[in-house]
Amino acid sequence: MKAKTLLIAVAALAAGVISSQAQVYSQNIVGYANVNTPNGGTYLISVPFKIGVSNGANEVWPLVGGNPSLPDYSSILVWDGASYTTYVSDSTSPTLWDDAGFAPLTAAPVLPVGKGFFLVPSASVTNTFAGVISVSVNSSNLMSLPNGGTYLIASPVPYAGSITNGDSTTGVGGVGLSSLNGLPDYSSILVWNGASYDTYVSDSTSPSLWDDAGFAPLAAPPTIAVGQSIFIVPSADFTWKVGL
Repeated sequence: MKAKTLLIAVAALAAGVISSQAQVYSQNIVGYANVNTPNGGTYLISVPFKIGVSNGANEVWPLVGGNPSLPDYSSILVWDGASYTTYVSDSTSPTLWDDAGFAPLTAAPVLPVGKGFFLVPSASVTNTFAGVISVSVNSSNLMSLPNGGTYLIASPVPYAGSITNGDSTTGVGGVGLSSLNGLPDYSSILVWNGASYDTYVSDSTSPSLWDDAGFAPLAAPPTIAVGQSIFIVPSADFTWKVGL
């Protein structure tokens, strides 16, 4: 999966007047990400922006000139914490989506920022996600991940790079998945490589703060791309903070 991302500050932010003006009309940032998903693959992705009213799949992939922006009969698999629910794209459905049995849905599935899903495209497609970053400037998103769960997550801010990046207090600058940001030791993440999962284990004694699945210290931490999702299994209660 390859992603190209552009973040555009609103005019007030770009002019640097937020701190000096009595009234601030917006501190949001808009942008886009192109995520390529060639035919024949299975991709673990996320929608990195707020799109439309609800982040419904019909808003993420609308009709464009009467044509589907996601090829018909592509499928998404949405994780509920224990199993997957499958939905199928269908431009003839009122909501543009069917259930797994190809019955038209009365409401499209919702794909909120911070939640991952599998995409199996029926033809090659470049997914152009365009919208607003869900975290306001100078604020942080907190996601509670209780012990005992398996969570399919994605960064609420479209950061890319090392998963250990991110200020330990504010969460700004990266996804902040390490012991420095409160991730309990021996928590694990599962990163989809297109055919299977690569497993990594958090370890505050490792130089990179991460081990491989056999608990051998890694020379460098895992990395993440914009629009990529991962599974996380915390070894104790964990509150994930990502800031902007």
